[in-house]
Amino acid sequence: MYISVPDREVPPRIEGRVAGVSSMDPDARLSADRLRAVVFDFGGTLDGPGLTWTERFERLYAAGGIALPDERLRAACGFGTREAYRDPGVARLDLESLVAFHVDRQFRYLSLDDATAAARIVDAFAGDARRALAASRAVLERLSRRFRLGVVSNFYGNLERILIGAGIGGLLGAAIDSTVVGVSKPAPEIFRFATGALDVAAEQCLMVGDSLANDIAPARALGLRTAWLVPTGASAPTADVSVGSLDELERLLSA
Repeated sequence: MYISVPDREVPPRIEGRVAGVSSMDPDARLSADRLRAVVFDFGGTLDGPGLTWTERFERLYAAGGIALPDERLRAACGFGTREAYRDPGVARLDLESLVAFHVDRQFRYLSLDDATAAARIVDAFAGDARRALAASRAVLERLSRRFRLGVVSNFYGNLERILIGAGIGGLLGAAIDSTVVGVSKPAPEIFRFATGALDVAAEQCLMVGDSLANDIAPARALGLRTAWLVPTGASAPTADVSVGSLDELERLLSA
C-alpha cells in the first residue's frame, strides 16, 4: 500500500560520500552518491531494533516464569503468525490488538490457560514496541528532511494503520504491506513497489532491515544499497554496512 506525501518533494541529488561504517570494520565505507531514499523493514527494525518478534516473545515468556523448550515456543510463534495471515479480520487491528491476537494463538497452541499471564505478555510487548516506534519516529522525522522514506514489510494488511498510529505514516512516501500488494519478501517485486512509489532508481535507495535473507540479500540483488541492523556488531558480505541502531544509521548518513 502506498501512502502519498504530496507536499514533500524528492530531495535533491546528494553528492559526495554519505556513508555507513560497519560495526565490525570501522574503515569500511558505503559510497552513497545520489542516495535519495531510505526504506525500512518494520518488525525487528522500527518496532524493536534488531530483535524479531519471536526473540521478544521468548524473553517475555521467560520473564513471566513460563518455561518452555525453545523449539516449542518458536513453533507457537510460527503458528500465531500463520493464523494472523489467514484471518482477514487482522487487517483491522491496531498494534496492541495485533499483539493480543498473536499471544492468544500462541497460548492456544501451547494449551496454556492463564489470562493474567497472557495479558502481562501483551502489555509488555506492546509497551516495548510503542517506545521503540517513538524512538524510530524521531530518527525518521530528521531523515525525512533529506530523503524520501518508505517501509517494506511482510505484514497482515494493517501496516498502514499501525504506522499512522505510531505517528510515522505522514513521514513516508510508501508503505508496502505484503498482504495488500500480494507479494512477500524476499520476492524482488516487493522492493520494486517501494522504489516505484518513491520514484527513485534502485541504486538511489538504501534498504535497512534486520534479516539478511528477507531484507538485505534480495534488496542488494536488485541494486539497492543495504544496511543490516544487528545490535551484536556482526557483519555480513551481503550487506553494504552493519549498524547497531537507527541512531547509528542516522549518524552515518549525516557524516
